[in-house]
Amino acid sequence: MKSFHAVTSDGRVLHGVPVFREAYELVELGWLWNWTVDAPWMGKVANVFYDLFARYRTDITRGSPVLELIRQYEEEGRTEAVLSFSVGEKKDVSCRSCEEKFADTLTNKS
Repeated sequence: MKSFHAVTSDGRVLHGVPVFREAYELVELGWLWNWTVDAPWMGKVANVFYDLFARYRTDITRGSPVLELIRQYEEEGRTEAVLSFSVGEKKDVSCRSCEEKFADTLTNKS
């Protein structure tokens, strides 16, 4: 997982720091991220640090790379095909893609 992604209600796809800005804005805490917009150079710095953190997120928070964690979980029988799908090994046919779910929301609006 290289970065967080989000799809807004109007269909915009966000990734990285903008996801946090938007999420915090929705819960009226947007001021915490204003510095990334008010000073554009700070936003660029935040993006660089976020990208670096996101790349090594599980190494930092759990002490192992994500693929190693998945392997351990599979050995323990704690995963289903959904986790494996994220690394391209198996496909869980019961899992619908974000695109399909988003298309459903558009269909239900009309």
